Amino acid sequence: MPKFIIDKIGPIEHVDFTLNKVNMLIGPQSSGKSTIAKVISFCLWLEKDVLMRRNTDYVSWSFVEKQLLEFHKLKNYLNEGYAIFFVGDAIDFCYTKDMCFAKLKDGFERCKIGKVAYIPAERNAVTLPNIASLKMPEYNTRSFIFDWLEVHQKFQKKNAVDLLKLKLKYYYDESSQKDMIVLEDGKEIGLEEASSGLQSVVPLYVYVYYLTHWIYDHQEDISFEKKDRIEGALSREYIKMFSKQMNVVMDEEFLNQAVKEAKLSPGFKKILGTAKTLKKAGNDSLDNLLETVLELEENISHPHYSNIIVEEPELNLFPETQKDLIYDLLEMINSGRDHLLMTTHSPYLLYALNNCMLGALVQENIPEEEEGLQKMKDSFVKPEDVSVWEIKNGKFFPYKENPNYTIQDERGLIRNNYFDRIMKNIMTDFAALMDYCDED
Repeated sequence: MPKFIIDKIGPIEHVDFTLNKVNMLIGPQSSGKSTIAKVISFCLWLEKDVLMRRNTDYVSWSFVEKQLLEFHKLKNYLNEGYAIFFVGDAIDFCYTKDMCFAKLKDGFERCKIGKVAYIPAERNAVTLPNIASLKMPEYNTRSFIFDWLEVHQKFQKKNAVDLLKLKLKYYYDESSQKDMIVLEDGKEIGLEEASSGLQSVVPLYVYVYYLTHWIYDHQEDISFEKKDRIEGALSREYIKMFSKQMNVVMDEEFLNQAVKEAKLSPGFKKILGTAKTLKKAGNDSLDNLLETVLELEENISHPHYSNIIVEEPELNLFPETQKDLIYDLLEMINSGRDHLLMTTHSPYLLYALNNCMLGALVQENIPEEEEGLQKMKDSFVKPEDVSVWEIKNGKFFPYKENPNYTIQDERGLIRNNYFDRIMKNIMTDFAALMDYCDED
């Protein structure tokens, strides 16, 4: 699992943690939740980018400034002593005032790429008229909007997305070029006409469905840039292995030039095409070089998992709907494959997540006649696959001496004293005011 240390960035003083399958950050406004989420998003994306490029030479202070600080709007967040340390499956990454580097790890050649999706709090911007024509800076919100403009077209009326416990459906109407919502009674309205809650939750829901279902059942559209990256990676691996077989030493400059020429070579593409044909025909006589290149193509040509990062899923939603959304998100993700990180202000999301963890612990004891709980089973998640952090004053505020600084007990459940403390904070003023009520 990916490991992080983040120091002195924005409101963050120091956090040290390991990501899990399902992760949640809770805390007040401006406590650093989004800062952590953005750093995580960048590091996971960087690892994917390195796997596509097959080298780390381009990782520099200027690269990090553009791809992290500018893209995620953190340019003014660096404080004295800032640091990011990331330990992933394929790379280690360090970013401080004095050092900036990414280092390939042993076995990186066998690592597979996945999707990295950052779903910002401003996601309801997709409902703005003519959003595609508006000029926007290269921020994460713009990236999400343009991803949405590509994704939403894949769900038309014939394959509308069921928003499960919300009892709605979504589809894109190509003739009117409008996002449509089908209500429980069958009535249809445009997404821009819907409530603020629906305008926030529908893009989130549909995009997560795309990341957890559609991309594994369909062939993704591959941009020219991505195709070029894949061909470059395959060429680089082929040339490196071939030169090793021939005992030829190649410096990076010569290798880069050889890769450029190989990508343009019909001969190289013909070799790969022949190898793929033989492989499909069940031919086991391919040499190790071609086997390795074909394995690499399989690893980087399509996503094998999704890393999904969501800011404030609860935006503009009634508590009951917040609960249903968490149940649906946990039902949609494949916990053996995908990873989910959420930032939130809402204790209702924690209640819902706690329910799903407790459900996993007791599911064998739930009788068949408990239909409501039986319907929840697809949302159950093992507590050991979940990490929940509370952030206060730039640090995690753990339960006891928890080694990963979470607010969970030895079973993995969120401690009741957390909820008691939240409720006490809410009820303190009420209790004080009750002292001044007339007895009758």
